[in-house]
Amino acid sequence: MSETVKIGLIGAGLIGREHAKYCQSSSEVELVGIADPSTAAAELAQILDVAHYADYKEMLQRSDIQAVIAAVPNALHASVAVDALERGLPVLVEKPLADSLDAARQIVEATRQTGVPVLVGHQRRYAPDVAAARTFIASGGVGDVVSVGILSTWRKHDEYFEVSWRTQRGAGPVLINLIHDIDAIRFLVGEIEETISMGGKAVRGLDVPDTTGTVMRFANGAIGTALASDAAASPWCWDLTSGYGAYFPAPPDGDVYFISGTEAAISLPSLTVSRHQGDRHWQTPIEQTTLPRVEVNPYVAQLEHFAAVVRLETEPLITAEDALKTLEVALTIDEDANDSLTRKVFS
Repeated sequence: MSETVKIGLIGAGLIGREHAKYCQSSSEVELVGIADPSTAAAELAQILDVAHYADYKEMLQRSDIQAVIAAVPNALHASVAVDALERGLPVLVEKPLADSLDAARQIVEATRQTGVPVLVGHQRRYAPDVAAARTFIASGGVGDVVSVGILSTWRKHDEYFEVSWRTQRGAGPVLINLIHDIDAIRFLVGEIEETISMGGKAVRGLDVPDTTGTVMRFANGAIGTALASDAAASPWCWDLTSGYGAYFPAPPDGDVYFISGTEAAISLPSLTVSRHQGDRHWQTPIEQTTLPRVEVNPYVAQLEHFAAVVRLETEPLITAEDALKTLEVALTIDEDANDSLTRKVFS
């Protein structure tokens, strides 16, 4: 039987509470402490019957903790992760890896110097639809990938933005949400070499755009588009339509990733494969089939994988260096989306 890994959770906000829930229900890990200065975090620790710390550095001093989950605001990822790594503690860092490339490189360098692993929380790589689609595409199921489409639109409630860091540069729909889609598409299609983006603040009027549109060029020559908004009433976001999101209602029907190749196309999360019958051209009928999937909760799979990483049974599926590439694309999109607000509008 595998050793149960003792985990310390740093940050007890929206996603931190989800991590706490999955830790409590897992046989692979044991949650032994929560570090977060808020009263709500202290109350959560009491409910879960674990120790509470206002200062995470105090929790890191415990001799029994074997690893930590860093679920803090983006700007704190680097400092928290580096402190844990220097204590010899593997870290599951929530995405994005950091709020800047410099900060992200600090984590990359710390894991290199210490030899202590980092796993980055891009949990969609574990999702049944993404895993099945990756196998299908890698086996040549769509032929050469030609085009990619991403829809990532939803409407967040106003209370969500009462947390100040979510209204400032370093947050916004690109770095909080679209970054997941970017990582999933990198995992499915390959590296992104170039992006062109525009953004708008018309609805929320915050320091970050509430809506962005992006064109991407992939290393394999494919062209993609990505539309993201946190102000649009819409079912077209993976967290909702997949049914694998951490805190969403029952999913409606619909796909949000569309990958077309020279042989066929596949859309996710439904895993619908579209293929011409006979000659591959627009005037021949298209037959649609659905790929099978192995059902699993991505957050549970991520947590179990992290436990295996801590026990040195496997390498991280998403290393800090890998996540740095996703962050670089996301930051470029975010910067262009902000800068585009000053461009000339032609009448």
